[in-house]
Amino acid sequence: MVADNREEILNIVKRAGPILPAQLAKEINTNILFASAILSELVDKKHLILTNVKRGGSPFYYIKGQESKLESLSEFLGGKPKEVFNLLKESGVIRDKTAEPWQRVALREIKDFAVPLNVGVSGDYEIFWKYFLLGNDETKRLIKEELGVGESEEESKKEETEEVKEKKEEKTEEEPKKESSKVEEKKEEKVLAKEEKIILDSVDEYFSKNNVYVISQDVLRKKKEVNYTVDFPTSLGKLRYFVKVRDKKSINDKDLQGAWDEGDKKKLPVLFLTQGELTKKAEKFLNDNVSGQFVYRKI
Repeated sequence: MVADNREEILNIVKRAGPILPAQLAKEINTNILFASAILSELVDKKHLILTNVKRGGSPFYYIKGQESKLESLSEFLGGKPKEVFNLLKESGVIRDKTAEPWQRVALREIKDFAVPLNVGVSGDYEIFWKYFLLGNDETKRLIKEELGVGESEEESKKEETEEVKEKKEEKTEEEPKKESSKVEEKKEEKVLAKEEKIILDSVDEYFSKNNVYVISQDVLRKKKEVNYTVDFPTSLGKLRYFVKVRDKKSINDKDLQGAWDEGDKKKLPVLFLTQGELTKKAEKFLNDNVSGQFVYRKI
């Protein structure tokens, strides 16, 4: 595809997107097969984005910035996905934990309209779904409302903070040292929480980049270990994997073997994600077991 043709097609999508291959074929006077190939090439080059929702088996293609136009495509949803779309649009956010089983399944199907969020709740993480056009401030407000964190509680926390400040000023020289140690402990807790969030953010980014469909999430060991069941899109259809996420500086062969055993019990291939470094024994394990049944990725 020549550059001029590419620019022409991008301009068409900017004007008429989200667009179907059949629409493009008519615009540039070609057949649908050729139009689909051109659009797919532009998706591969990150110039275009394709939708999960389809019309007549074909996805739509659009450019970044046209997200608001996707709302009209909800008419092509059917059954439960359409029901949960209407529910999410009306409520703004849905808590995965309290949703009905059919709703959880449908939310994972309407990827164009439901955005998954990992939210810290009582020292753990939960999945919340937000309507794709909902702003961040409104999303935070609705999640707090769902969790029962109201304005009165926020005001109470502010008052407590002020009281602590006043008392710290009245402390003797010995007492501030004790208070200082508590502050240091809180700082360490915040650092740990930040580190935990970093790996989960990296996992979300990896899933998003690879169009991974998350079926389930199970947080273990205070967020140091997370299990997922996911579907990877391939040219031959969806491929289901058991995903093990380990937040460790050093990954040994026992870590890999444990993930292998868990995947084997579920009769699923394994994807191991981490930010840690492999020990020599772990490298040997991978060399001996590298195949489509066990995939290691450092994120």
